Amino acid sequence: MGGRSYYCDYCCCFIKNDVNVRKTHNSGLIHKMTKLRYMRRFEDPKKVLEEESKKEPCTRFLNGKYCKFDLMCNSTHFNEQQLKQLRKIVEAQERTQSLKTTTTARDDNSVKLPWQRFHNKNNIKKFKIKRLPESLKPINFNRMRNDCPNVEWG
Repeated sequence: MGGRSYYCDYCCCFIKNDVNVRKTHNSGLIHKMTKLRYMRRFEDPKKVLEEESKKEPCTRFLNGKYCKFDLMCNSTHFNEQQLKQLRKIVEAQERTQSLKTTTTARDDNSVKLPWQRFHNKNNIKKFKIKRLPESLKPINFNRMRNDCPNVEWG
């Protein structure tokens, strides 16, 4: 096999780097199902829970047999324990969203990050940098004159 091969990230396989071969592979059922399974990881858990709780269980899949419809099955492939875990994930996600909305609804006394504290130039002048090392502090020429009064430049 000469030349470079094309690697399909979804199927984890190498194929010949030819346009027609790649098109045939990408239009194949195995590739589509693998891609769908991969993209399903990034779906909203709330949406998945709503869809799967409406369906009745797939008897073939839950009995340990092979379901030829896979992700296109009209029945759910989640057992009760998996649905409970999914509910917990959705509840936790809703709690964090409610916390975010309450923190954004706070008044100006809320905690602000350093770059959010100053909105105008007057406040920036009042801010003094105390914890920086000497090399990062702004140059103070008056202090230099006091430390070395007899030094001449040039």
